[in-house]
Amino acid sequence: MTPTVADVAVALRRLAGECGEDVLPGASDEEIAALVRRVAALGATVPADHLTLLRDQDGFEADGLRVFGTTARRLTHGAVLPALDDVARDVEGGELDEHLVLAQGSSALYAVHRRTGAFHELDVVPGQVLAVHADLATLLMTAVDTRA
Repeated sequence: MTPTVADVAVALRRLAGECGEDVLPGASDEEIAALVRRVAALGATVPADHLTLLRDQDGFEADGLRVFGTTARRLTHGAVLPALDDVARDVEGGELDEHLVLAQGSSALYAVHRRTGAFHELDVVPGQVLAVHADLATLLMTAVDTRA
């Protein structure tokens, strides 16, 4: 069965609980709209399903898995989880220029291809496509299942 964004949200909550991490509150409509505008200014589009996930929990970090949200957030253990558009700016002009990175694990990046909208699992070092997934939920469930 193909996972849904709701399945991803449950899996992230479970992982956070297993790791003793807090789940971030969901993003407001204003935060979502601001992110959409900032990412559009970079020439990209945030997938609708990712926005749905951000309404449930605005970013995530536990056990080596990071899902990027609407704004940079200081986490309980002192680390900073960057905003999705901050990550996009960091990779502009490089090998990942064709992708919008939505999440990062210890061994892969989870992204949407800007031109085609395909969901790609990318090798962290060279940015090569490791796998193409049918939708965002499948992409992020892969991230949850293959975390460090």
